[in-house]
Amino acid sequence: MADASALTNPFHPLPSPPASRGLTERDFAAVFSAAEFAETFALYFDTTVTISWRLMGPEVERDVPAYFVAFTKCLRDWLEQRCLPVAWIYAHECGATVDSHTHLCVFVPGVPADSRPDLQKLYRPDTAPDYRGEFRAWARGWPERQVGRRTPNAIRVRGPKKETPWLHWLTTSYLLKGYDCRALVQSARNSPDGRPIYLGDLIAWPWRDPGPVSLKQRVGVSRSLGPDRRALGVPGGLIICSGKGRSSCSVTPFPILSLPAPDPPFARSMRMAFAMCGGSIRRRSMTGSRVSRACLTPSWAR
Repeated sequence: MADASALTNPFHPLPSPPASRGLTERDFAAVFSAAEFAETFALYFDTTVTISWRLMGPEVERDVPAYFVAFTKCLRDWLEQRCLPVAWIYAHECGATVDSHTHLCVFVPGVPADSRPDLQKLYRPDTAPDYRGEFRAWARGWPERQVGRRTPNAIRVRGPKKETPWLHWLTTSYLLKGYDCRALVQSARNSPDGRPIYLGDLIAWPWRDPGPVSLKQRVGVSRSLGPDRRALGVPGGLIICSGKGRSSCSVTPFPILSLPAPDPPFARSMRMAFAMCGGSIRRRSMTGSRVSRACLTPSWAR
């Protein structure tokens, strides 16, 4: 005799949705360390990019990894062509409404912050490049250049015209909001106040479900902020030479700085002075020359 339940409901039950995939402690530490390293050199992540892969078309949504690699390559080229440091962090998510999408926090120079009156005195609005305006236009037009048709709202770019340091950790926290709620950083036994510390206690954003992300690598950082560059003591593309003179130093693509014993704020002042003068400081090309570790590492980092 046939099962009564099969007669009343001949359809198979719907499969359960795939489980959400939160950030592990390793993922969290990689992004957090890169953001801290960038902040040390005043490379603030107050410019954010959100890519909605579904809005770019079904062919893009089926091959997100390839298109994401293409975007980061184009982004790196855009920054290097302008002699700017290549610094970003990213996270992939899969929301209920926008489906698969990617958040990036990128460093793009802007109008000097209010906390830097020394740089504001050097700023020349009539000659200084509008990097943030150029970047916004370039990023919004990237999807159409890839697929050959209009893609409204496929990429959103947000960020103030003036550099805003306090946004650095807020945008980083937003990127990390899909952390593993169960990940314990410090147990109650070892905590000074007797309470356990979880990953969510380290960021300024409430937890949100990241969704079932299918990509193998959930988060990542640019190579300029990776473990090798942090061990060296300076981000890629922002080299500070500790010796006198520039003949023994090389760096691409960012201008060479020759300082006796620099600290990050002073190095930042020199970098901004170059940008705000419209690149009027002559940059010596040292392509192919050998560079010693002492030249690449500032004295305060050794």
